[in-house]
Order: sequence, then structure tokens, then C-alpha cells
Amino acid sequence: MTSDLQQAFIGLLDRTVVTRYACPQLWPLVFKHRSTLADWFVNRLGYRLLLTESAARLYRLPTDAKVYAPRPTDMPARRALILAVLTAAAAEDAEDVTSTQELSDRVRVLTDRKQTVVTPYNPDRYTERMLFVRGVQVLVELGGLRPLGAPTTDQNDDWARQRNKVGDAFDVRRELLLRMIDPVSLNAALGSAGGQELESPRFGVLRRLLELPVCYFADLSDDERAYLTSQRRRLLSWCEEMTGWTAEERTEGIALVVTEDKHTDLPFPRLRAADFCTLMILDELLRDIGTGKPFGRDRIELAADDIADRYPTAMTAQTTVQGAMAAAALETLAALDLLRPAETPGEFHLTPAAARYRGPAVHETTDRSDGGTDD
Repeated sequence: MTSDLQQAFIGLLDRTVVTRYACPQLWPLVFKHRSTLADWFVNRLGYRLLLTESAARLYRLPTDAKVYAPRPTDMPARRALILAVLTAAAAEDAEDVTSTQELSDRVRVLTDRKQTVVTPYNPDRYTERMLFVRGVQVLVELGGLRPLGAPTTDQNDDWARQRNKVGDAFDVRRELLLRMIDPVSLNAALGSAGGQELESPRFGVLRRLLELPVCYFADLSDDERAYLTSQRRRLLSWCEEMTGWTAEERTEGIALVVTEDKHTDLPFPRLRAADFCTLMILDELLRDIGTGKPFGRDRIELAADDIADRYPTAMTAQTTVQGAMAAAALETLAALDLLRPAETPGEFHLTPAAARYRGPAVHETTDRSDGGTDD
């Protein structure tokens, strides 16, 4: 069982922003162990941890313009992110308490200015309003806006559908708004700087061990491989101390095995049809092609069609749409780092960790003739 200190460390890796209001159970642990957490993140990983009286914000500083972190599976659309940044700018000038409608009005005025070089925001369009709501949610997740009362999606959904003229009410947290984007990370993203310099290969190795499903030796630089070889025991001891997870060492690399499903951002397979279809597609690719060998998207689609033919009663509305099963499998396998782009554009290859999922057995299928959902 993980200790309070380990829960605080894992919680910051998972949430990035932990506030007293949004995380009433996690926040006391983070605040209690703030000195140790800051030491671990700064000195072991090369990250930056901002701590205030009511919030903690973790900055994953890039090294050589790279950030090692789990690939988001629900990444907001680019337009929603643009609207989130504009909303943050508008919220700085708003009153301490604001609403969805007021922020929308301010963003519309802001984008009408000539010096704002973005496509003007048009709240009269439903799609724009939905993207704006998603952008507001990004600020809520980052702690810049705190919903007053119980957070509701219905209020903002009604506002997007023009059934509600106000939307949610928010408390503006200016300190977190101002620190939403780290300057070093922004410069690296814009290509104007490469990020911080690595003082030690330790940062790159530990980040891969803690942040990615597998730390592959082939992905490491020569200096990182040499450092891992000489300091393996110490590094793995640190990982266990910080997380409680067990290291599994293989010829290709090292993986940290979580003790509880809640400690992973993407459990697999979950109890839903799409995940089990992905699992069977992966098995077919392993049997027919194997790891490390390139193949095209057509092989994934062929495997998906074969599974749909073999298990027609197990298909759901989501998996029967043409191409949906293959697309979901591609997204999930890439997010789990079980599949990567090959050297030839449009082709992929399976990573060594994919072999762990070889040979799944289907014990029972359920007739979903009622058109049930995935969940």
C-alpha cells in the first residue's frame, strides 16, 4: 500500500495542479510533505514545483525541447486551447467573481482587436460556444478558475445551447492564471530555445522511468545508458521510494509496474468493448507480424474487420461504425506506447512491450442487440 508521501508524489504526476478546493483529500498530503516533494522533483527529476497556501503546480520543464510525459488521450482541440489562453487573458481583467457569459463577452471583444492575430471568436455559432466551454474547463483543471458551488457540466452545456444566459460562476485565481504557462516551456515549444540544459543524464533516465510505460534502452543517449548502467540500483531504489511501484527489468528496458489501477492514467484493458477489440487486434498483429517490423494502417483495419466478423454480437454502436474500431485501436496502442510510427511515413511497428499482451482468450460474449453503449 502506498504511503501518504507516495500518494502525494503520484498525485502531482497525475494532476499537475493540486488545489485545496478541487483536491480536498490530496492537498493536505501535498502540503504536509511539500519540502520532500520539492526536493524530489527539483533535484531528482529537474522539474519545478510551485507551492502556495492553497495550490501546488508542477512544471515539467523540457530538456532539449522534449517533455517526457504520458500522451494525453483526451487532448482538447487546438481551437479550444487557443480560446483557453484568450479566456485566461480576459479573466485577469475580470472581477474576482465572473461567469461563463462574461468571459465569453470579453473574449469576443479581445479577438476583435487588430493586434490579436487569431480567428475572431464568434459566440453565435454553437460549435464555437462548445469549444469555448472546453477551453474554460482547461482553466478549471489548471486551477485558474474555481467553480462556485458544485462543478456542473449541465450549466455550461445549457449555456452552449443557449438555454442558459449565464452559465457557471467562477472565482478567478489570478496567481495560477499568471503561472499557467512556464516561460521555459513556451520558448521550447516555439523553437526559440531548447529548454534547460541537462546537468546530469539522471533527469532523462528518471523521467522516462516514471513518466513513460517503458524506459527502452534503445531510446537513451550514450551518456544516459552509461549512467543507468552504473547507477541502476540507486535509480530503481529512488523510483520505489517515490512511488511504491515495482521495477520489471527486461532485455529491452525497464518498466515500473503500478500497484493499483488508479495510479495509471490509462488502464488497459478496461471493461468495455473497444478495449477488448483493441486487445484482439494487437494479438493478430503480434501473430502475423511481430514486434519491430513495419506495417501499414490497412493491416489494423483488416484485423478489425476480422474481429467484427468473428464476434458480431459483441459489437457496440461505437465499434460497428466503419473504421471506428481500427481508429480507436491505433489511438489506444499509441497512447500506451505499444505502437510507434515507423521510419516510412504512414507505417507503424509494435514495441517490445506489446508482446506482454500475446494470446488473450475470449471466454464469453454478450449479445448487445439493444444497441448498448461501450461502458
